Amino acid sequence: MAGGTLRPTARGWALLAAGTVLCGWGFGLGYPAPGALGALAFPAVALAMVLAGRVPAARVGRRITASRVRAGEPVTVVLDVTAGKGAGSATVAERVTGIGDPVVLPLGLARPRIRYELTPRRRGVVEAGPLSLVRTDPLGLARAVGAADDVPVRLLVHPRHHHLAPVPAAGGGGRDTSSASVRASEGAFAGLREHAPGDDVRQIHWRTSARRGRLMVREHADSAGTGMTVLVDDRYGPDELDALVEAAASIVRSGPDVPVELRLAGGARSAAAAGVVAHLDVLAEAVARPGADFPGACAGLRSAPTGRAIVLLSTTAADEDAAAAMRLLAARHTVSLVGLIGPGDGGGLVPPAGVRLLRAADPAGFAERWNESRWWAQ
Repeated sequence: MAGGTLRPTARGWALLAAGTVLCGWGFGLGYPAPGALGALAFPAVALAMVLAGRVPAARVGRRITASRVRAGEPVTVVLDVTAGKGAGSATVAERVTGIGDPVVLPLGLARPRIRYELTPRRRGVVEAGPLSLVRTDPLGLARAVGAADDVPVRLLVHPRHHHLAPVPAAGGGGRDTSSASVRASEGAFAGLREHAPGDDVRQIHWRTSARRGRLMVREHADSAGTGMTVLVDDRYGPDELDALVEAAASIVRSGPDVPVELRLAGGARSAAAAGVVAHLDVLAEAVARPGADFPGACAGLRSAPTGRAIVLLSTTAADEDAAAAMRLLAARHTVSLVGLIGPGDGGGLVPPAGVRLLRAADPAGFAERWNESRWWAQ
């Protein structure tokens, strides 16, 4: 829009400061020549502000070549600028926010169509815009800045991923889940157990609960062929969280034929039916949730609808957290995994039967250990 801010530049403020000193020193000590010279600074800056003027109105139509990219991949932003009279002498600058500190990208003189390339280096949500028009006087003493009539665009930057050997869509022993007998046994009643935080209330067996005086829930045999549930500990960040979501992105992309449900300890979820792109969107938008109930999220895996479960933690987490996660996973009927990612060796943790533990310094190391161990087949 027209208008905006009009103020001296850093050079203009420096000239005003020097003029003030000269005026005070010259007239105060009886030297009129330096004082008169210093006094010229004030009309000079005032004239510069008049020359800079006010920024003309401008309207921007913008589009990007992709609404989602992977970290490190470029995307092109195209701006169609319709500006009023006098815009040809103005320069334009684009504000980009979302990953790290906001930055302002200088894009040169205003013109009807502007293209520039944006390459986000980290996953997250990037917002490009609004565009600003800038006019300065010939000496650079004053600057007028006005925001264009513009709607910023939102870009989702998915985390990088690494190749992982796909987990077969079959349980321990590699059974064929396509057989009628297996399909008939999936979800079969396996017994009763005491209620734990996160259990589905619909599975409570009220008659037995009344008889025993405590809540009891039905437990069903897991079908290892139904897929996986991945839980990411999002209490830490941003570096720790970036490593975990990169590992999670590798998992959800590893087996297109195996449905994956994604969960974050802070509460965000993406159902297995949502698909890989939806999972990556959740991971792109993940932020640190220091107050997340990680034990409760682990307990919720008891009622997870899929077979194997994978819990990803940072090595900065307490050993008790990893140990608690492994105890809960040990109660499942399929081999599950705890991944510890980050510097350090993860202490002296010993996984119980039915749980595998992978330690790695970074996501690339996690992928290497995953492919070497083939933990689901042990």
